Amino acid sequence: MRELILITGTDCPLCTEAKDLIESIDLKDVVLIEKDIYTTRETHTKYWDKIPVLVMEEKDLYWPFDQQEVKELISI
Repeated sequence: MRELILITGTDCPLCTEAKDLIESIDLKDVVLIEKDIYTTRETHTKYWDKIPVLVMEEKDLYWPFDQQEVKELISI
C-alpha cells in the first residue's frame, strides 16, 4: 500500500479541515498517515510554516488544496 502523509500540528483547525477533506475521498490503495510537525527536526524545519501539508512519494501539496488536487497527487 502506498502512503499519503498528512503533516499536522496540535490545535490546528486547518489540519482538521484538511483531514476531513481527505477522508471524504475514496483513497483506494492508499493509507493516510498523520505525522505531527514536531516528530522530527527535519519535518519541523521543512514544514513549520506550511501545515497542513500532504506528502506522497516525495511530492508535497500545500494548503489550501481541494479534492481534485489530492486525487491528482494520489494518482502520481
